[in-house]
Amino acid sequence: MKNKKAVLLPFLLLLFSCLFSSEKKINISRLPEISFLSSKDEVFKEYTAIVDENYKNLASGSETMMLFFKCRIQEKTNLLALAARCNIPYETIATLNHIESNGKIIEGNVIILPTVPGLFINTKSNDFLTVILQTRCNAILQKENLCYNFGTESFIFLQNERFSPTERAYFLDTSLGLPIDSSQSVISSSFGRRKNPFSGEWKNHNGVDFAANEGTPVYAVKDSTVYLAKNDPVFGNYIILKHRDNDATSVYAHLSKMNVKAGQKVKRGDIIGNVGKTGMATGPHLHFEIRFGGIAEDPEKYLPVKQKNED
Repeated sequence: MKNKKAVLLPFLLLLFSCLFSSEKKINISRLPEISFLSSKDEVFKEYTAIVDENYKNLASGSETMMLFFKCRIQEKTNLLALAARCNIPYETIATLNHIESNGKIIEGNVIILPTVPGLFINTKSNDFLTVILQTRCNAILQKENLCYNFGTESFIFLQNERFSPTERAYFLDTSLGLPIDSSQSVISSSFGRRKNPFSGEWKNHNGVDFAANEGTPVYAVKDSTVYLAKNDPVFGNYIILKHRDNDATSVYAHLSKMNVKAGQKVKRGDIIGNVGKTGMATGPHLHFEIRFGGIAEDPEKYLPVKQKNED
């Protein structure tokens, strides 16, 4: 009974806050519609201009201008890629549109796009909302938080708020295993811009490098299907696993040995290969990537443990 009360209380506080907040009614059918997420679309250009101005206002402490647009997602994409194109945090889009995990399919759906970063907390009970409410009761009850009504549903808006580590882990489904034992490896190169060790040019490094002894086991980070297992002049022996529950893939490169073949089913923790230095590698290491819809993301956001870089 005590646990039920602990879960029910945040929802009662949220309903109370909505009743006594300044509520703005939003008519979804009248929202300006973005046809294409491209600079060639005049409505999208207007949207991004407003977003940019709001970021400037936030930085200077000035008042922001919250407007809402809508867009039917016609292309295959994921939430993180959509957020990057709109320059709005994925948390903001997710909490307004009832997107409870990054693996949720958004193609074909009408997505409402706000122009100010923050979190939208609604009165519709679900597991993810419960996680958010457990730590945000005080923030929700602050009088300056606006309330927006979309037909039958109300949202409290927490301006410029972001997910906590716990909320981020829940949303991004960090039930990934490590691709390599943390006691046998160290991150030698992180995700982002770096000097190419061969050409000396600054280029994007789309993954994380784990330095380890040659032959160290490499593990599948999630239940997957082997999409590719082949040799490449740059990646050497490399494997791509397609995760089963969303459009994510994981990449394992420079392997000395591959223990799987294309089409094979693997479980999280299965040994799929061994660390090597095949392809363009200066020494034995695992190059590891996480991709969503083919777009590389920083793997350290998703891995359960972070090894420290070598000094």
